[in-house]
Amino acid sequence: MSRQIYYATGNVAKFNEVSNYLKKHEPSIKLVQFTEKLSEIQTKDQKAIAIHKSRRAWEQLHKPLLVDDSGIYFERYGTFPGTLTKHVFEGIGFDGIFKLVKPHDRAYFLLHMVYVNGMGHPYGFEGRCEGQIIKPKEFEYQPGFPYDSIFMPNGSDKTYAELRTNYDVSAQ
Repeated sequence: MSRQIYYATGNVAKFNEVSNYLKKHEPSIKLVQFTEKLSEIQTKDQKAIAIHKSRRAWEQLHKPLLVDDSGIYFERYGTFPGTLTKHVFEGIGFDGIFKLVKPHDRAYFLLHMVYVNGMGHPYGFEGRCEGQIIKPKEFEYQPGFPYDSIFMPNGSDKTYAELRTNYDVSAQ
């Protein structure tokens, strides 16, 4: 029996990544992209943003859904860019990023995902991956994942972008 879950994201690459993961590991779940723009509160608290977006999505859908908020944090700057991750890259790009951080600077990705079941009850999950910033000779920039080409997780000799090449996030 197939279950349908809506994933509220306008990021096609992110949707494809999660959809491909579910197809491989839990094929009974069909992921449907919900692209409606959701209001986002302005705060440094990623968890609060994810919960707020999940409530907005539930108000529109009234169906099981996933919402997330993720960001990269440069340890030398505490909570920056954090909830401003996307906007910082859009504003200053790689040239600006490398004026702020240096290769081998410590950083981490933080993800807050909220699943809302068919009754409207939210369940939150947090994931954190620590690592360092690197400056590659060539940037393997993938739309939707700009920081992945400069972030190397602890214990790996590859960036997120290089690790991601093991599967195609653009395939549907």
